[in-house]
Amino acid sequence: MEPIIVLVGFLGAGKTTVLKHLIKKLLKESWDPFVILNDYENATVDSQQFLSFLEPKQIQALNGSCICCSGLNELRLRVNEIPRRKKGITLIEANGTTDALTLMEFLGVGLNKNFLPPIQISVVDCRKWQQRNYCNDIELSQVLVSSLVFLNHLEDLSVKDLNKVKKSISDLNRSA
Repeated sequence: MEPIIVLVGFLGAGKTTVLKHLIKKLLKESWDPFVILNDYENATVDSQQFLSFLEPKQIQALNGSCICCSGLNELRLRVNEIPRRKKGITLIEANGTTDALTLMEFLGVGLNKNFLPPIQISVVDCRKWQQRNYCNDIELSQVLVSSLVFLNHLEDLSVKDLNKVKKSISDLNRSA
């Protein structure tokens, strides 16, 4: 059965950079990745960054919608069209304002039986954690429903500030 890994994180958190590193690691371990990128405007532009190590047939860009609402059906269709591959793995990068809970609920039903339940990774920009005013709830929900949390942009943080971020995230999602 094929794993599905979903990357969420607020705008600018570093999802695409993390995804590139993850794919390169998977390729070294002989995995055959298929990547779906979602953005309101730049998914096609973002997909160009992967062409130096993936074939175009391994990348699907979903522009102009959000895969947690208006693009849900298109995402389901695209995932179900992914050809079976030996040692296949599907990676989905959601846009920065994705409602992670709705997305995970959606990915739990209607997919072909050859897929495992999805694993969600939340990429967090530690410099801006919970400093997004009215968007703080989006960032919180992304972390709340994730299996893993990747802390990013640590270089300019003091140890004290980093520990505050870690404690806040740990209090929110102790199992991640």
